Amino acid sequence: MDFIDNRTRAIGAMALDGLQERAKAISANTVNVLTPNYQRKEVSFENSLRNVIERENEKEAIKLQNSAMYNQNPKSVLQGQSPAQIAFLNTAYEEGYSINIENDTSEALGLDGNNVNLESEMMDEAKTGMQYQVIASLLSKSYAMMNTIIKGQNQ
Repeated sequence: MDFIDNRTRAIGAMALDGLQERAKAISANTVNVLTPNYQRKEVSFENSLRNVIERENEKEAIKLQNSAMYNQNPKSVLQGQSPAQIAFLNTAYEEGYSINIENDTSEALGLDGNNVNLESEMMDEAKTGMQYQVIASLLSKSYAMMNTIIKGQNQ
């Protein structure tokens, strides 16, 4: 396990980036609640993040399989790796990850053409804030644990 560049921290950071973009969109929606013909913004990143996690799980499975093969015959691992598999194992965490910001094309709520529901935006803001706090707290604990490991101190 690599304590400096670990996938949990990388994926957590990507989730925070997505939540930050969602918070910006919610703020823009809230500010423009009275702007005629404004279309609310939506941010999606969860499916993309889920794909990153699945790819990283697949990479871990290959690495475990390679470790088992190495214990039996070290040369077999090097000879059994195709260039495509090596390239796959070397892909960056962020590869294929995207944060999508789109206009909500649902019907307007009033006669002014605006489709922002302030109550819904406020609930989304609270949910997004809580998700951000939970992930940030987990990442903070991860870094604190790494700091303890590096310093060799018990806390």
